[in-house]
Parts: sequence; structure tokens; C-alpha cells
Amino acid sequence: MSDLFDIDLATARQRRSLKWRRYPDDVIPLWVAEMDFAVAPVIAERLESLLEGGDFGYPPEPPERGTSEFGEAVAGWMSRRHGWSIDPSMVSITPDTMRVLEIAIAQFTEPGTPVVLTDPVYYPFRVVIEDAGRLPLWVPMVHSGQRWELDLGALAEAFAQESVRLYLHCNPHNPTGTVFTIEEMQAIADLAEQHGVLVVSDEVHSGLAHEALHVPFATVTPTIAERTITASAASKAFNFAGLRCGFAIAGSRKLHDQIRAVPTRQRKLTSLPGYEATIAAFTGGDPWLEALNSHLIEMRDHVVTRLGAIDRSLVTSVPSASYLLWTDWRQFDIGSEPATFLLEEARVALSSGGDYGPSGEGFLRVNFGTSRAILDEAIDRIEVAVAR
Repeated sequence: MSDLFDIDLATARQRRSLKWRRYPDDVIPLWVAEMDFAVAPVIAERLESLLEGGDFGYPPEPPERGTSEFGEAVAGWMSRRHGWSIDPSMVSITPDTMRVLEIAIAQFTEPGTPVVLTDPVYYPFRVVIEDAGRLPLWVPMVHSGQRWELDLGALAEAFAQESVRLYLHCNPHNPTGTVFTIEEMQAIADLAEQHGVLVVSDEVHSGLAHEALHVPFATVTPTIAERTITASAASKAFNFAGLRCGFAIAGSRKLHDQIRAVPTRQRKLTSLPGYEATIAAFTGGDPWLEALNSHLIEMRDHVVTRLGAIDRSLVTSVPSASYLLWTDWRQFDIGSEPATFLLEEARVALSSGGDYGPSGEGFLRVNFGTSRAILDEAIDRIEVAVAR
């Protein structure tokens, strides 16, 4: 199965997704959160059956009504992988996790009010807040010397603001790779309950937790589920983001009804291939995912070693999940925007840290969800450009 992850540069360049089409052919793209691997065989087989039958109509509408195959697949996955028992009827399908955040912002906050998020965080969090006419209220992550952690004191101050009603939680955290501990999340939960704040927990990277244990936020205290909406998808772990399928898990019937109150067309539909791929991933994808995670750990350690050889301060911490590495370039005299320097001088595309929050200036996010050969070519180029 390891051959599935041994892709060469020439083969990767034939891919037609955004990652490989945004930049010219001489650029190695290690930016957007998309891996370079083919999907798990169990997913491919399910999609091939659609192709053979010419079955590309609309997905069941809405598939979350009653007890559905989709809801059962999600519930089985959560129970098996995370020890979380959920009611399948509380699963609401969406095209992606960001649509869950958009619904929560629209349903539970008022225009002009703040929405709390970490600094840094996946940049669409800020975008959906601003697009909805709300205000991002940044709470800093702090570096403990080993990992990035949330400043709980600053979070308490943010939650204490009278107009704050919603916190967007990201765990495993993008871009730092932190997997929050149970104790950290219990502290967040206590603050949320104390101040009456709703938590939307984006857990789309949970299938890619490595050494650290991912614990769903909705389970960390006996009562926090009552004010938690979990946003997730199979698409990140199983690499089919283009098939457009995610879901929300409401922690209470009241929250579920409020999500369902949004008209189906406003919630937006997934695609039938995405719907089917999610069921296949969650019911038969475990062996492939285990092999993938083993490969990602190898690539993570390889990249950390190679970048550390260029400069030890580049790697701020070793990520505990996913295939994203948060790197610090502020010590180099390469201009105010290191992403531009490396794109122009090394022909390697990385994600600019400034997009992830005010504290991200001078940082870059590196995607190591590819093969050793492609990573080595990219780091060779970076090493030459920095030395030059």
C-alpha cells in the first residue's frame, strides 16, 4: 500500500486540481491543504460503480432526514475512531465544514458583533466572519517552547465581552498542528458555559491525528455538548475535497433544529459522489488511513529534519496532526513576505502566514502531504535560495 504515496513530480504535475494549476509548471506547490495521493481503493470502487451506472444525479435530499446510511456511517466512524456515541439523526449534511461555520454565524450572532477565533487560524475563518458583517476577535496562540497553545486568559477576556456569543474552535489546529488536550478543552468548555458562548468545533483534521489523541470537543464535559456544533468531513483525511461533502453534528436537539431551520437550498447540497465517497471512507477506509498516517509521520519527521538543518529556528514545533507545518522565517533577511521570496527565488509555493492572523506575519505554512522525492526537490531549492 505504500506505493500509493510514492508519487513523482512528473506524475503530480498531471493533476488538474487547484494545488497544481495555480502556478506555472516550474513551481513545486506545497501550499493549499490538499495531498498528492489517489483516494483509497474502497472509495475509488464506490465511485466507479457510479460511473458504470451513469449515476450522477442529485444526492438524496435531504439525506439527513431520519436515520440514513450517511448518518449511520458518520456515527459508526465517530464511535470507532473517537469513542463518541452520537445520534445519526443529528447529523446534517453540508458541502463542507465552512458552510457549518457560515450557518452558525448567521443563526447565532448579529451583524456588527464579534466572533472569537484563534490567532493564527485557517484563514477562511476570518473570511466567513467578515463576509457575514461580523468582527473577528482574535485570541492569541502562545508558544510554550514545545507546542502552540491557546492563551486561556485572553480567551476568558474575550468571552467576558457582553456581545460575544460564538467561538470558532479548530482542533486539530490549522496551521500549527496542535491537538488540544482534554484539560485544555475542559478549560475552554468551562469558560463557554460560564459566559453563555456557543462553540463551533471544526474537527476536519481529526482523522489525521498522529501521536496525540483527538478527543471531540462535545465530549470533554458532561454538559458542553448542549452548546457545541461539530463541523467535520471525510474529505480532508481521505483527500477528496473537490467532491464537496461535509457535515454538522449538533450536540442537542435544539441546536439541530436551528441548523435545520435554514432552508435546504441555503444550506447547499453536497454532490452525490461526495456523499457516496464519505460513506465508503467511513465504513471501509480505516486500513488505507492507517497507512497514510504512517507515511505522513515519516514525511513530517523528514521535513522537520531537513528544514532544521537549514536553520533550527525554522521549525517552531512538531505538528501532532495532519500534514501541515507552521514555520518561522522572521530570522532571514529575505524581505517582508517570505512566501514571495521563495516563490520567485526557489520556485516553491508555500502559504503566507499573514493570511492566518495578525501574528502570522513572517511565518509560512508548509504542506508535506506528498512524497519524499517531491519534498526533497522543494527543500533543495529552498536551501539554495536561502544560502544565495
